Amino acid sequence: MKLRTKFFLIFSILAVIPLVVLTLYSYEHYREVTYQRMDELSDNLFRNAVTATDNTLDTITRSIRFLTFYSDNNDYSIIENLRPYAEDTEGFSSYDIFVTNQHLNSIFQNIMASYDYITGIYIFTPTDVVFSCSQSSSSVSGNYSPQNSLWYRDTLSLDGQFYVSSFVDPDMFINAPDSAVYFSVSINDVYTHKFLGVILVSCAPSIFDLSTVNTMDDSALLYIRNKDTDFTLYSNIDELPRDFSNADLKIHRASLGIDSLELTAAFNYDSLYGEFSLTSILLLVIAFTCIVICLVLAYVVTKNMIRPLENLSSAMSHQGKQQLTFSSPYMNRTDEIGTLYNEYANMLDELNASIKRDYQDKLNILDAQMKSLEARINSHFLFNTLESINSMAEIDDNENIATMSLALGNMFRYAIKTPSEIVTLKDEIDHVKDYVSIQAIRFSNRFSLTLDIPEELYSQKVLKLILQPLVENAFYHGLDYCTAGDNITVHAERSGDILYITVSDNGQGISEETLRSIHQKLSEEASFTELGHRNKQGIGLKNIHSRIELYYGKGYGLTIKSTPGQGTAITIKVPVL
Repeated sequence: MKLRTKFFLIFSILAVIPLVVLTLYSYEHYREVTYQRMDELSDNLFRNAVTATDNTLDTITRSIRFLTFYSDNNDYSIIENLRPYAEDTEGFSSYDIFVTNQHLNSIFQNIMASYDYITGIYIFTPTDVVFSCSQSSSSVSGNYSPQNSLWYRDTLSLDGQFYVSSFVDPDMFINAPDSAVYFSVSINDVYTHKFLGVILVSCAPSIFDLSTVNTMDDSALLYIRNKDTDFTLYSNIDELPRDFSNADLKIHRASLGIDSLELTAAFNYDSLYGEFSLTSILLLVIAFTCIVICLVLAYVVTKNMIRPLENLSSAMSHQGKQQLTFSSPYMNRTDEIGTLYNEYANMLDELNASIKRDYQDKLNILDAQMKSLEARINSHFLFNTLESINSMAEIDDNENIATMSLALGNMFRYAIKTPSEIVTLKDEIDHVKDYVSIQAIRFSNRFSLTLDIPEELYSQKVLKLILQPLVENAFYHGLDYCTAGDNITVHAERSGDILYITVSDNGQGISEETLRSIHQKLSEEASFTELGHRNKQGIGLKNIHSRIELYYGKGYGLTIKSTPGQGTAITIKVPVL
């Protein structure tokens, strides 16, 4: 974070925080009180709606129950009138149906006169005889049979409980009413429990009118639905307003007197809160105006104070990587700012000198190490001597001496005279073969070298002198001079952009303690003193690992796996160049 930002934040916090805290406290307190008030209003409204709906349902169910036992002028009750039509027999005639219909019509009209919300009463008997009475011009179709209708099957499955819906079959009525709420229940003989039919009562939708209890108008959505059929029986809003979709809603749900019915109330708190929000908006406007004034003053003061430091920071972040230089007109100031500028300029001068000395010292150390190695071996004299020995061995027909001298000469020439640190994998393998040919003569071919390398990998570039030391290590420490094993294998494979080269033997392996010591040594950071030096294991595992890390970077190098008595495998991981 920039210093200007920090100072601006400090000044802003000191000036704004008290005002913000006071504003937030006042606003949250007012908001909390408002929401409590809205909760109370919504809870009361919902309870009143549930009570009113339950009362309506209770009245309707009681009136339908009463209807089944009602009789007029000492005529038979509805149950007694329906008994002859309970079975499919020839026990009734058209005249009997006419007389029964007259009796039932009288009962139906008296009931509808008593309950003005009932608009039609229909009874469907098991023998497909239908008795009906309606206040409107709608009537049941003459060829309508309810046995295959969903509402009829659902009513029978409820076994005497009420089925409620806002929809029945569209082909059931002639001149069907535009809208109605239907209650149906199966009728059984109270004495024999025989099924007598299904009574269907249509009621005006206004029976569920909750407008008298809804004091929140369009801010409250009240609807009644049948949970089993998902039919909506009542809704105070015909089309859901758009602001209900993403509004802060509080939902109430309650089961009603008929178990399948549920009353849901959704209160739009955003709309309700808008009626209470004028005071809170005025409070926020005043607070916001004061905050803006404080922020502007803090910005002006901060800008004038921090500008010299910003210039110094910008100069420091844009210094060149090759040469560090600095100059500024602020260096002529005599206050703390001038001191900072002058001290930074002096520091850059000293840093330039220090970097130059350090770089030159490291180059000198490396140069001295390489010259020390070259001074140990007079390569020209050594090569001439090996060539002479090879010529004399060929003259005397001594093949072993000729082979050893030629191989040794190739090894020294490869190690000392190769112009680049990067060679092909084939060059490294040839160097290994020269070493193995010498050891094969020394130990009478008691061990073998197996090369498992795809032909296309021989041209891959690798760091010089990383394979032969591992083969030498396997021969001396793994095979123990051919006393603990007899085979060394070099395997190479490519996986994506990574080249893996594994040198394994079937020798004596490495103990767990020694293996932990080697892993610890490999994990140590490489240093310059390791380059150009040899330990008692020749170039050594650590030196090979360090050279690979220094050249390719972290993540590359050696991985060692060993099982005592079974052998050792050392894997080199390098990138494909």
